[in-house]
Amino acid sequence: MTAALCLTLSSANAQLFWTEDFGQTTAGTCDQGNPANGFVSSNGTWQMTDVTPPDPFANTWYISAAEAGLTNGSCNIGGCGTDPNQVNRTLHIGAVVGAPTVICPTGDCGASYDPGGFQPNVVATDRRAESPIIDCTNKTNVQLAFDYLMNGESGADFGSVDYFDGSSWNQIDILSTTPSCGTGNSTWTTHLVSLPLSANNNPSVRIGFHWKNDNGGTGVNPSIAVDNIQLINVAPPSSSNFFASDSVICAGSCISYAAQTSSATAWSWIFVGGNPGTATGQNPANICYASPGSYSTIMIAYNSSGNDTVVRTDYITSIACVAPIADFTASDTSFCERSCIDFYDQSINGVTRWTWQFPGAFPVVASNLQNPTGICYPTPGAYDVLLIVESPFGIDSLLKSVYINVESCPLPTAGFSASSVIACNNTCINFTDESLDTDTTTTWNWYFPGAVVDTSTRKNPTCIRYDHDGYYDVQLLVTNLYGSDTLTLYSYIRIESVPTAFTGPDTAMFFGSSYQLHAGGGLTYQWSPAAGLSATDIADPIASPNETTTYTCSISDGSGCTTTRQVTVTILHNNDFFIPTTFSPNGDYKNDYLFVRGNNLRKFRFSVFDRWGEKVFETQDELNGWDGTYKGKDLNTGVYTWVLTIVYDDSNSITETGSTTLLR
Repeated sequence: MTAALCLTLSSANAQLFWTEDFGQTTAGTCDQGNPANGFVSSNGTWQMTDVTPPDPFANTWYISAAEAGLTNGSCNIGGCGTDPNQVNRTLHIGAVVGAPTVICPTGDCGASYDPGGFQPNVVATDRRAESPIIDCTNKTNVQLAFDYLMNGESGADFGSVDYFDGSSWNQIDILSTTPSCGTGNSTWTTHLVSLPLSANNNPSVRIGFHWKNDNGGTGVNPSIAVDNIQLINVAPPSSSNFFASDSVICAGSCISYAAQTSSATAWSWIFVGGNPGTATGQNPANICYASPGSYSTIMIAYNSSGNDTVVRTDYITSIACVAPIADFTASDTSFCERSCIDFYDQSINGVTRWTWQFPGAFPVVASNLQNPTGICYPTPGAYDVLLIVESPFGIDSLLKSVYINVESCPLPTAGFSASSVIACNNTCINFTDESLDTDTTTTWNWYFPGAVVDTSTRKNPTCIRYDHDGYYDVQLLVTNLYGSDTLTLYSYIRIESVPTAFTGPDTAMFFGSSYQLHAGGGLTYQWSPAAGLSATDIADPIASPNETTTYTCSISDGSGCTTTRQVTVTILHNNDFFIPTTFSPNGDYKNDYLFVRGNNLRKFRFSVFDRWGEKVFETQDELNGWDGTYKGKDLNTGVYTWVLTIVYDDSNSITETGSTTLLR
């Protein structure tokens, strides 16, 4: 246990690097009942841990101004104060809601706890409030200072200071009762405790305030409250440093060291890998390193006020001062032409420069990389590889003759022909493979877009048929052990069933007229549809359709080849429209709707307005008429104005206005 100490930072050797005062509340409030677990301060989040399982009404840690923080030497004032300046939050132990002694029915009346004694196993407490992680990197001789007050019961109800080194918690100080300043009150007191050496340069430090009470019922308030927590780095009396006469040496060489410090009176050295391994004095000499490697050096400087440690990791580099020995391997040494491989340096003894030569490779024939990749050989043959390596202590080369064996692996060349490239529909066409560099491992994949069967894996597909006239592509993908090749002949097959077949041109005529269709170039003819035709099996039937019709003629040449041709007869109408001048939407199913009627209407917009100019109806659908209502209600008898815009089939357009009388 450490005696209380009033700490100042007037010394240049003491540096304050972490503080926690838990902040302030708004004037006139105290944040009563604010739990410590999950409290977020400027440093991070505080946590609470039950070191042993708690009783149902165990006392707990709060962070609030219900126990306001005061200056060192002040007498505490428990409970939410009425002074608007009493707003400093503290970390303190208080009773919980429902505690048997009903010390604080609302929970958290400051540092006022329930010591128990009335019922067994209800308030025993073993809880620690834990700080956020504290980074003590580059900090040594760390001191913890804080203001606190505490009463409780000696040996039974008390507080302590715990410390977390990044892996485990340990108790480092048991707190003493602070001086009483009246019944139920204690004096705020500043306390100082040193953190263990494991806190030095430790980025994962945490501090904890630990409260235990038994259930004895004899403890005296206040419990414990903590505020104004500070971590101070107490530096050594003077800065230190050291240097070696040489930091890169040949194995077996010896060097000397010199300490640079202004206030040290003694020195202790550790030479990892050196001989001797330790020394004292300011300037040790003849420290020898027999084996190659990187070695650390540690110096501790002392004076009457403390010590300073300087660690230089891998400060000394001892190398084997021998010439390099060249060696290498390849990812593959026997492979097909056009392949690429990687090379791996296997040289030893501190190589610093590499020169590769790859005769026969393309496009990379030389490299200065340690491990060249993607070295390609396009031509079969046996090839040498040369590696030259260098270091500060010499040069070596290795030529591996005929190291690379590039084999001939010819790719296939796709080719084919057809038994006929011009045929009529449904004629069998045979295809013959003419590819080069094929063998027993070769596969063929044919594609005949538009054919009845449009794929094949046979070497020589037969009876490929096309139903419709046109031009068709053919594609062949041929594959052997070493790769693939594709040949596509566009519009290679021409299906022309009856080359001389023809029909007359498309025509247009007014409704009710007739037109003689014409076909030729074949022996037999069959027209469809039959509607409006004088005959369907002659070359020149008379067409009298009632609507625009496309006629298809199937023309055969007598040898089994058949093709089709088409003629479109467009029926013309006069551009016209009609809107009734009256209508009577009275539900008698006669003239109940106002429709737009007309010929050649491609699209239109029909709008109706009342006498005040309000639009009461609009449509663009010829089947949608106005029923004399507006917003679901019948309109009165009267004259209504309409506006009609039409675009006819021949692209002519008009806009007309008029009126219609609505009669009920």
